[in-house]
Amino acid sequence: MTNIDMAKPETATDTDTRTLEAAPGTEALHHKGTKKNKGTKKTKARRRAAKALAYFALIFSGLLVLAEPWLLIPVVALVLAISLWD
Repeated sequence: MTNIDMAKPETATDTDTRTLEAAPGTEALHHKGTKKNKGTKKTKARRRAAKALAYFALIFSGLLVLAEPWLLIPVVALVLAISLWD
């Protein structure tokens, strides 16, 4: 409730910010369990390719830093930017 609502409790409305549940008999739009084609070969291959690319980038960055230590600055900046993304 807001401060204005507290002055008149009979007209107060609930301003709770909890997550709403789906109405009975309906299906939630973004329910994780209802996703079609979960775990397909395409998804697994994509995940595997992304993981390989991430490891390649990490190893390549490590080799560049060993060759030129000042290159650690942009690598640290990139890691910091990715960690603060959300």
